[in-house]
Amino acid sequence: MLINRNYYEKLTYIKPDSDEMCNSYDNVTNDVDALTSESSIILKNQINEYTSTWLLDKDLWIQHENSKLNVEFETLSRGRIVLVNPGVTKLGREQRFMHYYIILGEFKETFIGVPITNMAYDKNRSRNYLRNFFEVELIDPIYPKPYNEYRCTKRSVADVRNISGLDKRRIVKNQLYTDKKFAPSTYLNSVSEKIRESIASIV
Repeated sequence: MLINRNYYEKLTYIKPDSDEMCNSYDNVTNDVDALTSESSIILKNQINEYTSTWLLDKDLWIQHENSKLNVEFETLSRGRIVLVNPGVTKLGREQRFMHYYIILGEFKETFIGVPITNMAYDKNRSRNYLRNFFEVELIDPIYPKPYNEYRCTKRSVADVRNISGLDKRRIVKNQLYTDKKFAPSTYLNSVSEKIRESIASIV
């Protein structure tokens, strides 16, 4: 642990300290420098996918903090598929790296989406499998694929455990974004059913 976490947790809510500028506290600015230095070491020893994802995420954050990032209000219909960068600063099994998301809903500049990821494969048994209860396999429909429909190129799952509310500016505006592809009804129905099952199991 590089910093005194208890100290900083208190600084988030104990007034008047929580309202003071951090540059008036030498220990705070020193810890900022220490974490920045350690972050640099970690990033320089990672693969390009990791470091590039981090750089894109932090560049977005800096633009936002400097009020140089325009708010995105484009309507995202339910079922639309988008490529999203949720960043790399995750813990445990939280979602990170670029992933395709199925849009479940939106409100102004934010959206709710469920990530798509490759289905796990057991080499010893030569078969795919679900990693946990919250994954659901995305089965392609049997009818011919319409132009505006998105289908996974390999066996994939939606992980409802990682449903997230994200800012629309995290969406990568690539060809998929321009083409406006949508998930087939089989994907959406499977996700909806898994959400209902998950809520029922919690209750």
